[in-house]
Amino acid sequence: MLSAPPAAARNLGEAERVISLIAGIAALLYGLARRPSLASTLLAAGGGLLLQRGLGGHCPLYQALGIGATMEIPHPADAVDRDIDDSFPASDPPSWSPHTAGHPAAVR
Repeated sequence: MLSAPPAAARNLGEAERVISLIAGIAALLYGLARRPSLASTLLAAGGGLLLQRGLGGHCPLYQALGIGATMEIPHPADAVDRDIDDSFPASDPPSWSPHTAGHPAAVR
């Protein structure tokens, strides 16, 4: 029997694994139930690959593309918050400095 890859090698999330399992079983059974042809053979083979992908939790295509289950997609607000933090000193209001001459317009 095929052994599952170690947890570090898994690059599929739980939801994607379940979807792969369901789609793999459906495609495999449908491909095997049809009249023998190239299309039904390819459908059954694709179902088997999806089934293996779901059981093992590893996708070689994802590995080649550098995609993993733990990848975080940056939220647009994160970029805005980061820019606000970067420009914070420039966005400070001018500081108030006390003066003793009264109103600035009266100072000559």
